[in-house]
Amino acid sequence: MENKRNYILAFWDPVLFINGMIFLNVNTVIPYFLITLSGSTFHISLANFLAVLGSFLPSIFIARYVQKLRIKNKVFAKILFIQRFTFLIFVFLFPFILNYLGKIATIYLFLLFYGVFNLFVGTYGPFYFSILDKILPFEERGRVVGRGSALGNLIAIFMTLLLNFYINKISFPYNFFLIFLTGTFILILDALLFYFMEEKEGDIFEDSLSFSKFMKKAFSILKVNFVFRKVVISLLFLGLSLTALPYFIVYANKKFGSFNNIVTAFNFGYILSSVLGSFILGELTKNLKYKKVLSLGMTLGLIGFIVVFTFRNLIGTILGSILVNLTFVSNILTSGFIITGVSTKEELPVYLAVSNTIVMAFSSLMHLLNGAIIKYLGFYVLFFVSFVFLVFSFVSIGRVVITSMDN
Repeated sequence: MENKRNYILAFWDPVLFINGMIFLNVNTVIPYFLITLSGSTFHISLANFLAVLGSFLPSIFIARYVQKLRIKNKVFAKILFIQRFTFLIFVFLFPFILNYLGKIATIYLFLLFYGVFNLFVGTYGPFYFSILDKILPFEERGRVVGRGSALGNLIAIFMTLLLNFYINKISFPYNFFLIFLTGTFILILDALLFYFMEEKEGDIFEDSLSFSKFMKKAFSILKVNFVFRKVVISLLFLGLSLTALPYFIVYANKKFGSFNNIVTAFNFGYILSSVLGSFILGELTKNLKYKKVLSLGMTLGLIGFIVVFTFRNLIGTILGSILVNLTFVSNILTSGFIITGVSTKEELPVYLAVSNTIVMAFSSLMHLLNGAIIKYLGFYVLFFVSFVFLVFSFVSIGRVVITSMDN
């Protein structure tokens, strides 16, 4: 390993990030928070829509800026500080907002701050993978991230116990005040890691194109690089499929009740599967390479949907969602590095932004559509549609031939 400090910091990033997001989990905590405030399926769908919208909207705008930076890590750290301290404002105001303005106003003010929080998420891809591209060897990145994710998810088991303590032992609204405060504090510590990374100055990519011409050039990559186009098509179907993940817990709550215990059960299931999945799939990336590991993750997700269709009980729902979660884990571990392997080094931020923009734009619309599907057709129709999308993604990635995994 070229730089021990960078290896350690890159390893600890997923540890802190995973544990911070345990307390801001869009699949479990956020739906429970909104339901506790008497929110509806519409509010849950809107929260998911904002999460997805924010994760892609700034990407293409920030990519051009990232290209022009010789050193990226400290700028990224400052962006993360702004994101997390802004959300901290809502955390401290939350009990007062609820007391003086009521539940409905609290829901919409939360969605406002949550939307702003997620707008910063759109900067993650272009910055994160560009930084890793400079500080870690290509073949080691999956293992470093996988090992860090495994440890992070292992520690998250104890964080889930703390989360459960907050939910069951501390009265509302102070339980959610502590939940959000704990998560935000951990994420602030995570931002510090990027500030202390040692990144060498790199070449910058200058152009004199107007923004409209830059956008046209960016998306023309899909026409020029047919391998990248196939990857994006596969990731698009994968993203559409994974929009069903937050609704397993909503379905379980409506079908089987006892919501507090269900939150704990789903969290433990996701964490345990993420521990094993992150470590095993991360280790496999060195020998099987990133594409085959992603295909393996998709296979597990397909089995998960079949389990949900076959065993229509709580255990079947939890087990099926765990297997689908492993698809999500494989996506996190591999998709960015697959794009890195088919892109040019100087245009990597643009490749990442184009892929992220397309996948997340359609996924955000799918989140809105999911609410209507559940309302008029039911949960199993949603799960079946997601199953079909995952089949298309699996077939599409199988047709991708990557001749070189070293960009």
